[in-house]
Amino acid sequence: MINLNERLSEFSYGYGVTREVENLLLQAGCHVTPFLPSLVHEAELGFDVSFHDPGFILMLQFKLGQELQRFRRSKYCQSIPPLTSPFWRFDIDISARQFKNLLKSENADAHVYYVAPRFSDWLVYEQAFLASRVLYESLILRPSEIMRGIQAQAENKDVHRIVYDETDCYVCSELFKLRSVKQREIFDNIVERKSDTSLEESIQRLFDCLRTNSRDEIRDAQQWEYRNQFDARSRQDVHARALIIGMEVWIRGAQLVFVTESA
Repeated sequence: MINLNERLSEFSYGYGVTREVENLLLQAGCHVTPFLPSLVHEAELGFDVSFHDPGFILMLQFKLGQELQRFRRSKYCQSIPPLTSPFWRFDIDISARQFKNLLKSENADAHVYYVAPRFSDWLVYEQAFLASRVLYESLILRPSEIMRGIQAQAENKDVHRIVYDETDCYVCSELFKLRSVKQREIFDNIVERKSDTSLEESIQRLFDCLRTNSRDEIRDAQQWEYRNQFDARSRQDVHARALIIGMEVWIRGAQLVFVTESA
């Protein structure tokens, strides 16, 4: 039995977000296939998705913010963001592979979002889950928006704090207000960006993007060592590449969703 006084788990929160995003996609007339490791073990790596239909890739990176009541400056001259209490914070390391791959994926035309709850305990999550308001009660940010705020900083460092309350969001150390994405915008972006590009083409573009510009080719090859296994077991190249991308995203802690635009 779950103790409702315990802290929300990232797994449970991610499930609630994914479920509601799936519903948004279904309302937009899309067919949705979330990537799960179980796909790797299916016979001949089959998929219940048509790769030749128009489609795109969606990535959701979950972050559980630490709930705070008071902002503590890292240095005396730092500005204090105008946040109400409680507010939340999480860190972003722009030198880490996770952030780099998410930013690359967005630049390769995938739909990519950081999603973080504006709550911290099980009881609030349960109420939001039952009311289908988990996404509504969350902060949604694009990696490119985070990078825009970081590039406006005078400091040259890798780790930056994201702080947010129920309405606003900032990147620190120097204060820079970020533009978050509303729940409705995800639906609108999906509808507006429909095109003739097939899911297979989207997968190939993202695959090429994630495999290029690696500064550490030895580490890159080690982390993609499952590629040969998938290539050998898959009937089609697109199946292998979809699984390679899925595994890369999954082990970085994000949820990948294959979407086609024909229900």
